[in-house]
Amino acid sequence: MGPGASLVAKLGVAALMIAACLPLPAHAEKRVALVIGNSAYRNVTTLENPKNDAKLMAETLRSLGFILVDGAAQLDLDKPGIDRAVQKFGDLLQGADVGLFYYAGHGVQVRGGNYLVPVDANPTRESDVDFQMLDTNLVLRQMADAGTKLNVVVLDACRNNPFGGRGLRATGGGLAQMQAPEGTLVSFATQPGNVARDGADGNSPYTEALARTIRRPGVGIFEAFNEVGLSVMQATGNAQQPWLSTSPIRGSFYFGGPPAAASAAVSTDPAATIKEARLTNPTDTLRLDLVTDCDRLASHPADTQRPPGAPGVLVASSIDVVAALRACDDAMRQYPDVARFVFQAGRVAYVQKDYAVAKRRYEQAIAMGSNLAMSNLAYLYQGGEGVPQDYTQARVWFEKAAAAGEPQGISALGWFYRNGWGVPQDYDHARRMFEKAVAAGNTNAMNGLGGLYAAGFGVTKDLVQARQWYEKAAAAGDRGAMNTVGLYNQNAWGVPQDYAEARKWFSKAADLGDTNGMVNLGGLYQNGWGVTKDYTVARQWYEKAAAGGHVGALSGLGAFYTNGWGVTKDYNAARQWYEKGAVAGNAPSMYNLGIAYVNGWGVAKDYDQARAWYEKAAAKGESGAMNNLGFLYDHGLGVTKDYTQARQWYEKSAAAGNPMAIANLGLYYANGWGGPKDAAQARNLWEKAAAAGNDQAKEALKKLNGKK
Repeated sequence: MGPGASLVAKLGVAALMIAACLPLPAHAEKRVALVIGNSAYRNVTTLENPKNDAKLMAETLRSLGFILVDGAAQLDLDKPGIDRAVQKFGDLLQGADVGLFYYAGHGVQVRGGNYLVPVDANPTRESDVDFQMLDTNLVLRQMADAGTKLNVVVLDACRNNPFGGRGLRATGGGLAQMQAPEGTLVSFATQPGNVARDGADGNSPYTEALARTIRRPGVGIFEAFNEVGLSVMQATGNAQQPWLSTSPIRGSFYFGGPPAAASAAVSTDPAATIKEARLTNPTDTLRLDLVTDCDRLASHPADTQRPPGAPGVLVASSIDVVAALRACDDAMRQYPDVARFVFQAGRVAYVQKDYAVAKRRYEQAIAMGSNLAMSNLAYLYQGGEGVPQDYTQARVWFEKAAAAGEPQGISALGWFYRNGWGVPQDYDHARRMFEKAVAAGNTNAMNGLGGLYAAGFGVTKDLVQARQWYEKAAAAGDRGAMNTVGLYNQNAWGVPQDYAEARKWFSKAADLGDTNGMVNLGGLYQNGWGVTKDYTVARQWYEKAAAGGHVGALSGLGAFYTNGWGVTKDYNAARQWYEKGAVAGNAPSMYNLGIAYVNGWGVAKDYDQARAWYEKAAAKGESGAMNNLGFLYDHGLGVTKDYTQARQWYEKSAAAGNPMAIANLGLYYANGWGGPKDAAQARNLWEKAAAAGNDQAKEALKKLNGKK
């Protein structure tokens, strides 16, 4: 009997005990928009308003936290230009949460489809539209491929057909109705087949109403478009009625931010954003006498150059992007020489995932004297965000920050020496850096010391000492440390096992938005540790973690549907979760997709696809995928049967500690498949796998012992 493979979906969401890298700032919602306005048509009637409408929408969306393709409205694009813009849009959408496409200009319907007209279009027959115009379905595909949670398409293009009499016999008036894919809302300036008004005061009535409405805080997406429709109908004497096509949309979305009760109690009225408080001598070059809304909404608690009246926002993802963007723009306009406002604007851009702007802001702030901006610029190089990943460059900036006495930079250097990033690995040096930063109250350094004691790196391994450092960081408000303290209580690391205490710490971390805490709460309910086993509650925690960007939770949710844990077994739903995880780079999701293709779960059975997914997961270190590649070569599934190749994959997986692979490798030594026959080595491997709980190895040992 040949060796087996692990063909049960893997959860793949457990949090790690020791932080293996310097914690990077958390991310908030990323909003991306492409805004196009075509007015200067070369071969048909020009339109006066689209360029104005696009400028208005671009400025409105930028103020609401959207990253714009090329930073501004795209005006008067020809066909190559519009194609490039849509391609850039697709690239920017990767990793985004919300995508918005806005177009103002000529649009036509042909064969029931909608086409947007570049300024150089000059069709003479129906088939020309495929080459000279932009099919709106291409935009929808870019959005769908990116996996964004919410997509919005706004078409203020329902004008008279400018190509009448040119052989476009299948062309109708206005635009055709579109089916909105999952998570998508499509808004037309008027009803399908009807023609919208261009407007008489520089903007179309539709875009003018849209820009005005979405700026208001607390207006949900459906409410916003309903109000726009009512406003347009009133402005046009009911001659124009905007139209929506939408699919169900999960969660709530507010262009202008959530209702006041759900957000920080700071005014979002642009005219009242700056609320200045004078505290000290106004001649101070740091202007510590000023406390503005930019300080309240976007300062960092670790910034030694912030005013004492601003507590700061520790977790970047907690920044209210819309309000902070307005506040920091206003602060920079009023006080252009104050470095911290530029630095804080960089933080807001980082939360938006607009890394190019964040980098530019940090560099400006550094030139103006901001110390913490040096560390934040270093984080960009460390994470390869908006720049090529470069540990040496990151270290240089952290060293400059440390030389200025900035605790974040000092702590970061500790992590660099701990991990050997751009420097020789040196645990003693790491410990000294951490201790120096801890003296300044830095929680990252407390976590770093906890990790050294947990692993015994440069110190005697001491889980009690490690736990104490994590507890200090947790007491100082570090949500990651709270999750780690929960793990220590869950797993009896340096403290008696206490599931209730673990749940308390996981809950604290989750309440602060820590997705690892959410996943670990899900694990407690999934396994019934200290609580009644409840798959529904467990799944809800995984869903919340997934919504917060935890890619491991995507694989976990797939496993729930694969195995029917608290839900109806649904291989299609499972596959969709795995695909989302795979797009996000999650190795267990790739591994589980391989399993799906081997078994034909939610897809046609396809060993080639399975092997491709296993190889991708194996390249990321997923030991189960390595074992299953061995299984494919062992059985000749989609490949030529090859014991040597199979053995090599089992060896790689076994070296990574996979019990199934260790058992399989024992079988290979017992039979001499793909290498030497060695009964003693087979026994050793089976004993090791059996000690890890592998049933196949236990059975092999029983048979082996029964022969004696």
